[in-house]
Amino acid sequence: MSSRQCDWLMPSSVHGFSLRGAWRCHGWEILFPSNMKPLEESGSGLTDVRTLLLFLVLMGFWLLLSGQFDKTFLVVSGIVSCLLAVYCCHRLNLMNENYQPVESLPRFITYLPWLIGQIILASLDVTRRSWGASSAIQPRFVKVPVKIDHPLAKTLLANSISLTPGTVTVDVEEDHYLIHALTDEAEEGVLDGSMEKRISVMIPGYKTENPPQNAEDSP
Repeated sequence: MSSRQCDWLMPSSVHGFSLRGAWRCHGWEILFPSNMKPLEESGSGLTDVRTLLLFLVLMGFWLLLSGQFDKTFLVVSGIVSCLLAVYCCHRLNLMNENYQPVESLPRFITYLPWLIGQIILASLDVTRRSWGASSAIQPRFVKVPVKIDHPLAKTLLANSISLTPGTVTVDVEEDHYLIHALTDEAEEGVLDGSMEKRISVMIPGYKTENPPQNAEDSP
């Protein structure tokens, strides 16, 4: 038996990930992956990545809202809360590609600036119309057909529409959304399908038979 308490382990693979090596010291192991690409697209390896990403996002969001870094009790409470949330997601079988498609993360990073740009443009348009003639705003309900079937994609589309000033997602059905639009341009924006197309490319598991078509205003 080696007298050393710390050892550098040879490269291997753990949970489907190839490792450059691992450092074992006093019963603890620190893994050094050679890359972040899983050896298998399904299995525990990809689930571990989703688990880690979910914990980091929750912990980062908690720290952003809390702003407490010097109070040990609060920080530990935040860590325990995030771990409990991750555990509940495991128990509810939410750690899969339907709810956490980690492959879509790079595309989401490029989608976010585009969405922010649309929010800014829509904000300026709504502000201009609010200060103009009253006829510039003509609210109406619009029935918008939706082709995507991925649950996360449908949620992201509904929230993106609501985040954009001038449009609000009122109801979500299996094949269409009910949208409240303030102007003709806002209605055309949700009917042209550009936002849905970007989301469908970003998140796998969607229908591509036909692009969204204009629908008649709901009564």
